[in-house]
Amino acid sequence: MNKVACIWDAKALLGEGVVWHQEQNCLYWLDIFNSQLHCYKPNVNTVEQKTTLQLSDNISSVIPCSDGGLLASFRDGISHINLENNEVTSICSLEAELPNNRFNDGCADTRGNYWLGSMDEQQTNNTGRFYRYNSQTGVEKLSQLGEICITNGPTFSQDGKWLYFTDTMEGKIFQAELFVNGDIAEPQLHIQFDEQDGYPDGMCCDTQGNLWVCHWGGSRVSCFNPQGQLISEIKLPVPHVTKCCFGGADLSTLFITTAATGLTEEELEQFPLSGGLFAVDVEQQGFVYPLVNK
Repeated sequence: MNKVACIWDAKALLGEGVVWHQEQNCLYWLDIFNSQLHCYKPNVNTVEQKTTLQLSDNISSVIPCSDGGLLASFRDGISHINLENNEVTSICSLEAELPNNRFNDGCADTRGNYWLGSMDEQQTNNTGRFYRYNSQTGVEKLSQLGEICITNGPTFSQDGKWLYFTDTMEGKIFQAELFVNGDIAEPQLHIQFDEQDGYPDGMCCDTQGNLWVCHWGGSRVSCFNPQGQLISEIKLPVPHVTKCCFGGADLSTLFITTAATGLTEEELEQFPLSGGLFAVDVEQQGFVYPLVNK
């Protein structure tokens, strides 16, 4: 494994939502608190390209859309972003009855669905929920995944058999079997973080079924095998590590977002790359999920 490099010192308050867009050969990632959509294109005519789109309403996750643009979660629901004219069109509003909630992490699955989770912004009440969106059937609230203060994940194994999701405040990562008809088995505790680990945040899977988990307050990304056993770690020079995904030409580069929020002035001086986008080449290979219809 090569050395971790900061490829974009963006000073993001809450870097998140990193996803590789295979068709565009680029990486999208977000700053939730500043509601910015960043695009990183590696080695375009031997020059990296970095662009930022200023949005509003706390954009928190994006996934590539089959008919162009991106599906995105915002504070209060799902919208479509037209990347040609930067127009944002609302698809559905959610949780209007929970004004202290906002949406957080999200991911496509292997069957063309968009999964997203909400959280209590005050980080005190278990008002977060997971949802599954499909253009044909609409939005489904996944009550069987529980009531959670801060949801993270979800992510999915390459064969589509396993769902992983996180109760960040409790330090718990759950696993649940997914069936062909869309049913979800009873979630089981898969990994429990200890206090010294920090908090489990965003995550992704590789082609071997390993789960790569970011540590908020833990300065690293951990790789767990399908049995939930720790097999390797990637150290980062910042405390708050938020989300990771595989990308690059052969999908063996792990891209990692981080956050500057929650750090004191002294800590920001000690960890000046907080809020940056990092990359590291690894031995494992990732995969991309199918494009989702809007």
